[in-house]
Amino acid sequence: ANYLAASITTSMQIHISAELPGDILVFLTGEEEIQAAMESIEETKRKLGSRVKELVVCPIYSALPPDVQAKAFEPAPINGRKLILATNIAETSITFEGVKHVVDTGYSKENSWDSVRGLSSLVVTPISRANADQRKGRAGRTSSGYCYRLYTRYAYYNELPQETIPEIQRTCLDGVVLSLKQLGITNLL
Repeated sequence: ANYLAASITTSMQIHISAELPGDILVFLTGEEEIQAAMESIEETKRKLGSRVKELVVCPIYSALPPDVQAKAFEPAPINGRKLILATNIAETSITFEGVKHVVDTGYSKENSWDSVRGLSSLVVTPISRANADQRKGRAGRTSSGYCYRLYTRYAYYNELPQETIPEIQRTCLDGVVLSLKQLGITNLL
């Protein structure tokens, strides 16, 4: 039920028990969740002290400055690992060398149009099976890897849609139509 707490617990269990090398990539829904996870992980690291290997926590989301994003692409420390907390931006557009473990929460934020309220908003929604397979593919790109899905096999096959609904079908196109009209395009079809 609390996928954020489950992702933090899973990540720390992997870090403590899995052999090195092997970085961890966790999929979360946005900046707020990533910041909350970072705070919780840093607190756990302080409590554990020198009893665990070094863990470098690297956030990655679109609003993050490029110099901070670049840290996620640096090699992991010797006798340590990186824990990359990412949005769905890490599904397809970028690859992190050394990721051996992927933690998939099963959620992402999607832009969606609410016709009742007449507004567009980012909504946390379950991912599709195609997204889940993309996320799984991030693990072990250069060697064997593992994917830890924080949802059941039943949920994967019965609750997640096969494909993501295209954005053009779930967002308001008023702005696009007005922009096209402003550009002098009259045949919108």
